[in-house]
Order: sequence, then structure tokens, then C-alpha cells
Amino acid sequence: MKKLYLASPLGFSPENVAYLNKIKVRLAALGFEIFDPWDQTQFKDRIETALRQTDFNERVAQLQEVSRQIGTCNEGGIRWANYVLAVLDGAEVDSGTAGEVGFASALGKKCYGLRTDLRDSGDFVGLPINLQLIHFIERSGGKIFRSIDEIVILL
Repeated sequence: MKKLYLASPLGFSPENVAYLNKIKVRLAALGFEIFDPWDQTQFKDRIETALRQTDFNERVAQLQEVSRQIGTCNEGGIRWANYVLAVLDGAEVDSGTAGEVGFASALGKKCYGLRTDLRDSGDFVGLPINLQLIHFIERSGGKIFRSIDEIVILL
């Protein structure tokens, strides 16, 4: 089975869930087993417990601990995967998504991007995103897709 880590900021808003699911349906149709960090619900209760903490320092400590756990979980997902697909839409690429692409590229994973946003936000005219992200994606042997229908992972 082909294994793919889906890097995206789409779980931050419930309004993006339909779009995220559309991407996942496309990837599943291509035969991928998907690790989506937003499906890792084991942290939800710990986050809610921390946010209810009335003591500020305790709240911060609990949120820092769950953040480390989430980071470790996502690192494991990237290490598990053969490929990474990063959703790169928005005025600026999400910093966590950018970090995941850089880490995956450094591990030798093949990285792809999905940028459906028609605005360019790169360093120079004609660059859809930050030049360093383009570099890591292309260095890995991947490419940037401009629509969900274009997604074809080249093995």
C-alpha cells in the first residue's frame, strides 16, 4: 500500500472539512493509505482539559505538553509515509505545513503540493509560494498541483 502524509491547515476551521474530505477521496481513489493529522482525535480531550484550567501557568504547561505529543505523533506520521501532499492555499502557506514539508524532504520523502489559490504569494513574480518550499518539493522529485483533479502521484 502506498502511504501518504496529508499536511494541511484545513482542520482549524470546520468550514474546510468538505474540502479536506474531497482531497482525501481523490487520494484514496489513487490507492493511498492516508495519515491525516486532523484524524488524530486522541488529543482532543487533553486540549479541552487544558483550556478549562483556571490556573494560567498550569494551562500553559498542559498545552505545551499536549503540543509536544501532537508534534511527536505527526513526526511519526511523516516517518511512516512514503509521500507527503501539502495543501498550500492561502495568502501565506501555513507555517506548520511548511515545516512538515521541510522535514519530510530532509528525510528523503517525495513531497507534493496542492495550490489551488490563484494568488501568487512567492518571493518573486510568477512564484505561487515561497521559493524555499518550491525548492524542497522539487528537490524531493515532487511537484505542485493546481487542482485536486491534477493530483497524480508519480511513483
